[in-house]
Amino acid sequence: MIFGNKRSESEILLQILFTAEKDVKKTQLLHKSNISYTHFIKYFNFLLEKKLIEIKNENQLGTVYHITDKGKNILKDINKLLNQIN
Repeated sequence: MIFGNKRSESEILLQILFTAEKDVKKTQLLHKSNISYTHFIKYFNFLLEKKLIEIKNENQLGTVYHITDKGKNILKDINKLLNQIN
């Protein structure tokens, strides 16, 4: 958050990507993103469609998600940009 305002869509997407750097379930992503379930599903499906997160493992305990290489590259580029303007 640069100006202290409410989070933008991109900040929410980045929070989900950052959280997905570790193997996580959808519920963990929802809680870390700190948005309603309805809004979360829109962001979550967008990230899946753009192949920024993916299913890493599915079993009887649930589905585990993880950031893709494409998602990692986006996080790295955003961090570089933020470091230059801070």
